[in-house]
Amino acid sequence: MINKEKIIISFFTLIILFLFVPFYLIEKEVKVRIPETYLARPFQPADIIVNIQRNYGSIPRTWRALAQGGEEASGARMIEATVNQVKKLQLDYIRLDHIYDDDYYGVVKGRSGGKLDLDWSKLDETVDDIKATGAKPFFSLTYLPEEVGPGKIGKPNNWADWQDLVRQTIEHYSKDTEEIYYEVWNEPSLEWFGGWKMYGEKNYLELYKYSVLGALQAQGVKPFKIGGPSIPELDPVWIRLLYDYVLANNLRLDFVSWHRYSFLPEVFLNDVYQINVIESQPKYKKFQNTEKLLTEWGPNSEKDTAYSSSIAASHAVHILRKLLDKTKYCFAFEVKDGPNQGQEAWGLLTHELTEGGVKEKPRYLLYDWLAEFEGNRVEVLGEGTQITGFAVFDNRTTILILSNYQAQNPFEESFNISFGGIKDGQYRLFIQELFSQPEEKQVTVKGGSIVLNQNLKPYQVLRVKLTKLSS
Repeated sequence: MINKEKIIISFFTLIILFLFVPFYLIEKEVKVRIPETYLARPFQPADIIVNIQRNYGSIPRTWRALAQGGEEASGARMIEATVNQVKKLQLDYIRLDHIYDDDYYGVVKGRSGGKLDLDWSKLDETVDDIKATGAKPFFSLTYLPEEVGPGKIGKPNNWADWQDLVRQTIEHYSKDTEEIYYEVWNEPSLEWFGGWKMYGEKNYLELYKYSVLGALQAQGVKPFKIGGPSIPELDPVWIRLLYDYVLANNLRLDFVSWHRYSFLPEVFLNDVYQINVIESQPKYKKFQNTEKLLTEWGPNSEKDTAYSSSIAASHAVHILRKLLDKTKYCFAFEVKDGPNQGQEAWGLLTHELTEGGVKEKPRYLLYDWLAEFEGNRVEVLGEGTQITGFAVFDNRTTILILSNYQAQNPFEESFNISFGGIKDGQYRLFIQELFSQPEEKQVTVKGGSIVLNQNLKPYQVLRVKLTKLSS
């Protein structure tokens, strides 16, 4: 009897181990993180050299994309009050989430004949405001309406409803507009956005599959893009498992997306590096041309006074410089503050109910400067630990943007700026720092170059324009 009991106990122990250990191992793997530690490097002073004779083709304007969070519900037109300011930034895309949330746009009204009954009118108003800025909408396919799932961040009651909702979304918005992006969920691994896993009962891979199946059923639409996983920080395990699933199920993946908030520029670069390591493996070679989208980013995921200061602007220059040829778009978070959020909110612009109405913050001024960045990217040498930037040349004008940024203890730095490979003659020199009046003067170039001496205070941003005058 004792031996039989031992055998039975041992048998059930083996079954338990067989069933649950694989999931434990996957969970353990999913939580692996590459430590964000970086070697301290000796300070490198800047000695900026702009060589317009060496160009890299049209500059990738990765900054022409912003995200807007769900700061206001009840169908509020969050972009409406900012249309004139945002239009100046010449954006390509504005990202929206909460599009299916009953408390926001009320898209799903119920059922009719067993099918979902949809009303796009409130969401259309915000999309029209986005288009009025000159941008296109970028949709985060979130969250669940009551008719589709048990709570906003739950799993759909049946996948057919979710699949049909995605299909109808694409048929509605892509019928007249090309190249709209559809991103499957928002920060799915976070508990307050659903706590999705890459296995088990609430599996993001299933969510992605049925989203793609719905997208592929869309009829009468212009070209569009669908992808994900919009994770809150780059997790290489999520990316690899998504790639594996896409390959195994022959699914479409037009872009891979993630978010990143950090004061450390190196962290942003490391994210792209980790994806590139995965894609360098023969198995994942087909994903090397898959677009990389940073669909939310900033110095801090929490509210921070940095967003109302030049810290955020100088930080942005460093991040954009590092990712300039490595991502398709970087969606800075966010367009506009929510109401009553004080000086710590994320927006480039204040809320219209703030005293004085919509006001431009330092990052907005930077993006306004970047709007004129057209033409070919030209070589910039001599960047230092603190001073970095990029430049373009178009017809007669060279534009250089630089910032002085370190995550800790930056200091004022004096350095030279040399423009080389330019024709002799008369030029108009324009120099401006954020919140300062520009200095303009006429200068003479001899010997094909000109050298300027510049001081730049911590967290300050500088633009220099050198324009050849007519002979």
